[in-house]
Amino acid sequence: MTAIGIQDVRSFWERHPVSAAAIPHPPGTAAYFQAYDRLRERNESPAFSESLHEYGDFAGRKVLDVGAGNGYVLASYARRGAATFGIDLTATAIDLCRRRFALEGLDGLFAVGSAECLPFADETFDCVCSMGVLHHTPDVSRALSELRRVLQPRGRLIVMVYHRNSALYRVRFAALRVLKGKSLGQLVNEVDGPENPKGEVFSKRQLRSLLGGFCDVELSVGLLQGWMCLPRGGGFIPDSWVRPLAGWLGWFLYAKARRA
Repeated sequence: MTAIGIQDVRSFWERHPVSAAAIPHPPGTAAYFQAYDRLRERNESPAFSESLHEYGDFAGRKVLDVGAGNGYVLASYARRGAATFGIDLTATAIDLCRRRFALEGLDGLFAVGSAECLPFADETFDCVCSMGVLHHTPDVSRALSELRRVLQPRGRLIVMVYHRNSALYRVRFAALRVLKGKSLGQLVNEVDGPENPKGEVFSKRQLRSLLGGFCDVELSVGLLQGWMCLPRGGGFIPDSWVRPLAGWLGWFLYAKARRA
């Protein structure tokens, strides 16, 4: 099997900005961002994001978003007065971040770059977040080492990756593997598009091991919807029925930690 490189990942996301295929508005317009925000907040409510990201704690402090996407998370930090910096592998994403910030009159600095080689000095940031990004990078350990390097001592780390012990992976994908003759890895990749070259899932144990250079590690799980629970027909299961199980079987695995 040919090894997946950064350029392979960049090429896919350059052509397929996050959720753009589900949004019927030109990328970078106000309507596009509004539609994206509605989609995002179906999965993570504003109240949940507030608790997860601790936006109010970083006013006047430096925050870096690695894999900034279209600037959704970073804009919330900027609105609360943080000095915000965004890195993304693609020029497409960085352009979207700048457009979002311009529309809202927010200040932020953005650059194209890889999580595996961040263009910042050691101990620069008070908070580094990376949401739904690390499972796409070829060398996750190297990326986490870089996130740690640019954090100040006791700086806050906030990340999200896909959850191995989720209903989506253990039930739906396990059944589709038989029904469709696809590998589990291929099914994980296809969550983000049929041409996506790199997706990965992690158990709590695996993620905790990867975070060995951090302390005060807190892990949690979220996002479980009816369609994730069956190979076919799951869309008829009301989300409210499965939501109580999201903390065990959800698709998103979150980690919060501090640099040791």
